[in-house]
Amino acid sequence: MSSEPSEMTTGGRSPPHTPGGSEAEGPSGDFGLAVGSAIDGLRSARLRVHAPLLLGFIMLFDSWDSVVIAYVLPSLMKEWGIGPAAAGLLMSSGYAGQFIGAILLGRLAERFGRMPVFKAAVLVMSVFALVSSVCPGYNSLLISRFIQGIAIGGALPVSITYINELAPKAIRGRYFAAFQFITISGYAVTAAASAAIIPAFGWRPMFALGALPLLLIPFVGLLLPESPRWLASRGRIAQTNKALVKLGGQAITVNAAAGTVQTVSPSAKPSPFGELFQPIFVRRTVTLSLLWFVTSYVSFGIITWIPSIYVTKFHMEIGESLRYSAVGTFIFVMVIPAVALIIDRVGRRQIAITGSLMSALAFAALASQIAPGIGAIVAMVMIGQFFTAGVSVILWPYTAENYPTSVRATAMGWASSLGRAAALLTPLAVGGLLALTGSIHIVFVIFAVLALIATLIWWLVAPETAKIDLDMVH
Repeated sequence: MSSEPSEMTTGGRSPPHTPGGSEAEGPSGDFGLAVGSAIDGLRSARLRVHAPLLLGFIMLFDSWDSVVIAYVLPSLMKEWGIGPAAAGLLMSSGYAGQFIGAILLGRLAERFGRMPVFKAAVLVMSVFALVSSVCPGYNSLLISRFIQGIAIGGALPVSITYINELAPKAIRGRYFAAFQFITISGYAVTAAASAAIIPAFGWRPMFALGALPLLLIPFVGLLLPESPRWLASRGRIAQTNKALVKLGGQAITVNAAAGTVQTVSPSAKPSPFGELFQPIFVRRTVTLSLLWFVTSYVSFGIITWIPSIYVTKFHMEIGESLRYSAVGTFIFVMVIPAVALIIDRVGRRQIAITGSLMSALAFAALASQIAPGIGAIVAMVMIGQFFTAGVSVILWPYTAENYPTSVRATAMGWASSLGRAAALLTPLAVGGLLALTGSIHIVFVIFAVLALIATLIWWLVAPETAKIDLDMVH
């Protein structure tokens, strides 16, 4: 194996981690490559349809459980007499749990496998949705949301890791986009459901509906095996073949006499979290960490604050502000099918460069006040939202494609935790700036600068990863 992948020194224009000759053998040698080839060649409905749709619908409720607090909070504040500070703490408790869960469960998925950790996370997430629905007061809900947040934060990176390890190389972008579209639709579904349910039935059913994945978990066990790539990386050849058969493929014949199979001992310990910062990974980890933080900061900043900004700074009526914000949410969801149409043809990098640059220009226009009139302001905001969402969509599959199976779930957990950290920081930072300066323009300047930084990182040091062999990533 080489020391550091060459893409970090080639301006991002060469496919990463795909050296020739003997270096192509990953931790599971030729058997691992054969497993990857078998997955790429599978055309069964179980792999190509059932996996992304089933996990997507389960993760729709991960999105639901993540944001439902925003829609029930006005009712809670009135019913329990909660002030703004306590309301903010209640919201932050869930994000704090998600930050911990993203890191912790990613590491556990390296040791125990993707499926056991995913199913356990969904079980905890669903049970504490029910617990939250019957909480008698503020303190119990605060604790329930924190514990549920651990499961919510961990389920997402683990499921994304699993989906990427099942995705056939030629359609990996579209395959992941189908899963991601259903997952993120949970935000829009929650918004629509809250408008119908809360006025008629109160806030408690909104929490209770987050437990619906309990009905889907048995189907996961029935239809989907452990990730064959993960099993191969642990040296579990018989279990790998069973997983391939369950997905509709055939067992791989191992010619042990030829000496072509290299496997990791089944008792191998999980990769320590610090391995992401070892010489072979450190450059891509730093690069991706920066991309995740700046992109999430801008994305969460605009989503969190734009309704209030419309009202307080652009003097809209509340109803008008909410309508524009709802359109922005719809745009965010519809970005995914738009990206899916081109991601496997033009690659990840070009979409991300274009999206980051267009976001920077839109926020720069808002900061410089060259967008006259409320119509132009809303248009620039929505352009910024659209292209920022496009970059966010790219980051999930792109991150998974930058790491080998042995540390992929850990890397996804690390990346997700940075997104959750940005979600925690952005409301405080933007609110502090608005309170200190009273000017919205400095906020848009910061968004524009961060989007420009992301553009430069994508252009200068981020490699293309479209259609690479995951089994050749090292």
